[in-house]
Amino acid sequence: MAAPSGLGRLHLTHGFVQPTGVRFRLPWLPSLLVVLGLLAVWMAPPAAAALAFVVVFNPGFGPVNQILRGFGWHNPPLWFYGPGSSKWGLVLLGLWGVGDAMIIFLAGLLDVPRQLYEAADIEGATGWQKFRHVTLPMISPVIFFSLVIGVIYGFQLFTQAYVTSLAVSGTSITEAAQNLGSPQGSMLFFSVFLFEQGFQNFRMGYAAALAWVLFAITMVCTVAIIRGSRRFVHYQGGGFR
Repeated sequence: MAAPSGLGRLHLTHGFVQPTGVRFRLPWLPSLLVVLGLLAVWMAPPAAAALAFVVVFNPGFGPVNQILRGFGWHNPPLWFYGPGSSKWGLVLLGLWGVGDAMIIFLAGLLDVPRQLYEAADIEGATGWQKFRHVTLPMISPVIFFSLVIGVIYGFQLFTQAYVTSLAVSGTSITEAAQNLGSPQGSMLFFSVFLFEQGFQNFRMGYAAALAWVLFAITMVCTVAIIRGSRRFVHYQGGGFR
């Protein structure tokens, strides 16, 4: 999720920070300051961002639902407080934290040889054709890296689900701990369930077995992606591997 979002946002700013020799296109300084400011916001700690999203998406007084009601949506989603919409809140929360992916894609985009774009211009390629046949193949190792890291991170998703679940499940720490995974178990992901079994129910053997299952599933998916990467990952000077 973070990979396409980070790539899309960075591609919009690529024209301002794309190097031409040893210089940058003007106006590079204002664009660089904007990018750095956005990165500072996007790279907020996951726990802090999760708490902020719980407040912003509060169905009663949150500004998001207030805006939706202003546009005529009389019954906006409950977001983190409803079992049918809590995962959509986590999706938006995940899209918010794409700052690290943007940094990786920025490095990949700046590493694309300028002469390839010049050759494409000579051949009369359109912007989409240059993106499809020049940019994407040259940054495919970066996409591959982000995909692998994203899959591993997705299986281990814990902080955002745990914090938001505690924030909406009760007014006291004890009540919130008893209702972990709220609302109605919609945020009881595998890693959250593992934590609950190991550190709340103190079933350490069961939690250790769950951890090994998680490791096995993650390893199988990662190996499958690595094996399949030979078809779409292009390395400079070496073609496809």
